[in-house]
Amino acid sequence: MKNLTSVLIIYNPNALKGKIDEYLPQIKQRLLLRYPQVDCMAGQTLNGAEEIAIKYSSKYDIVVACGGDGTIHQVINGVRKSGANPIVGVLPCGTCNDVARELEIPFDLQKATDCILRLNTKKHDLMFDGNEYITYTLATGYLTKTSYSASSNSKKRFGRFAYVLSALNCLFKFEALPITVTADGERIHGKFAYFMLINGQTAGGFKLNKNDITDDGKVKLIMIKKKGLGSFFAFVRLFLFGINSVRKSKYVIVRDVSKVEIENHANSPFTLDGEKCKFLKKTVVAETAITFIKK
Repeated sequence: MKNLTSVLIIYNPNALKGKIDEYLPQIKQRLLLRYPQVDCMAGQTLNGAEEIAIKYSSKYDIVVACGGDGTIHQVINGVRKSGANPIVGVLPCGTCNDVARELEIPFDLQKATDCILRLNTKKHDLMFDGNEYITYTLATGYLTKTSYSASSNSKKRFGRFAYVLSALNCLFKFEALPITVTADGERIHGKFAYFMLINGQTAGGFKLNKNDITDDGKVKLIMIKKKGLGSFFAFVRLFLFGINSVRKSKYVIVRDVSKVEIENHANSPFTLDGEKCKFLKKTVVAETAITFIKK
């Protein structure tokens, strides 16, 4: 690995209930022990972190996303769209921190800073839909609304429990979603209770995809058919015990795929890396891996 000398920390000013500014000076001082240049920039606007990454990624060897999974999503998109290829680090300050879990980055900021100092790295594929890069998941169906319906104030006040409160509002809304999927040429059509593309081990804080290989050019497709209580119990089993526990279920379709075309006939809302998105048709492909700092 070449001699790395510069670090850019792109942070969400609302992280840690708006107190992230109190931690950054110490983090910067520790990183300066190894890297001669360390700068911090705040993503003040809705897509501010992405805009900063687009503009400045080419000027730094390491770009660090400081915030939750939404901030990481923005930074990854900015890095990719910049055309640069810095190493990407994570300082987790979010609610679920799924990307940090995948990389085994500690949630303690001092220990997370240690990871940037040690500089152990791993490759991680991204998904790309022609417009946005997806770091770990695209999903719709049962309870996915909870990932974006929990308000910022609620998450600040209750942390991960905010998602539980939001989930209670969705608990008995088990909709049938008409979807057509073409997965590596295989056409699948029907009404589904749940759909997910996942690249990595965790989603929503749950370890679903244990021992997943994240740089093999493949992502996992999981679809749960709408078949009454059987669908509900398959969903519960998936999140409690992981993908392997439902592979043989008659209610569940599991595939390893590199390209997926999705026709969303009901225009149902999806979550993309935890944020709400809507589309009628989308093609998602596994993209060349990005280099992350891991534990």
